[in-house]
Amino acid sequence: MAHIEVIAEYNEQGALLWADAYPGAFSRAETVSKALEKFPKELSVYARWAIGAPMPNLSEADFVVTQAYRTELHVEDADSDVLFPSERLPMDMTEYTQKKLLCMRSAQDFEKLYASIPQKDRALRKSRRTFYGKIPCSAREMAEHTNATLAYYANAVGVPFENEGGLVENRKRLFRALEATSDFLALRVYTDTDGEQWTRRKLLRRLLWHDRIHARALYRLAITFWSKERIADPFFFAEDQ
Repeated sequence: MAHIEVIAEYNEQGALLWADAYPGAFSRAETVSKALEKFPKELSVYARWAIGAPMPNLSEADFVVTQAYRTELHVEDADSDVLFPSERLPMDMTEYTQKKLLCMRSAQDFEKLYASIPQKDRALRKSRRTFYGKIPCSAREMAEHTNATLAYYANAVGVPFENEGGLVENRKRLFRALEATSDFLALRVYTDTDGEQWTRRKLLRRLLWHDRIHARALYRLAITFWSKERIADPFFFAEDQ
């Protein structure tokens, strides 16, 4: 039986769960137990994309919450600040390169999905406000929001950076800027202006997660307006329906 370690952020408004060994995979629900129920399907779809094949027997896997953090953040709107214990460990060039390639593929796949949307300025959902401001409602707004977050993430790990260009080109620039810093793989814990702790391992996880959470929302909304055959699905979200 597979043993999969899960990290949870939770409060009375909701729960956000992460699989420690699968950066970018996540599950959200009203409670930790409900989010755990959703994790097998989430991890299967994530593995289909990240590894190239679904993980077998996930319905029989043992999902164990090894770390649980009560938070005051808006986890119901996917606010997060957790730093995994594993993200305080050193990262070598092999691991970095593998995760960098995955982050680049994620950006490319997001752009494939975005390119398939026929009307990029059409409102796909009702407007509302969250902890970070007005929620993006059109495909263009979702893509711009996903891209705009790169500068915030980069500066959080000590890399001065300004957004420029589309998601793929901007991400290439981010990795060039990261790799231009001295000892860019050296272990260091950064604290941003909000008091959130970061490492460069966490940066890679957050890039994958942020792409994924907005790509999933974009795909699910788009197929309510246009046929599944018309909307690109490089992340295999159709398997999660």
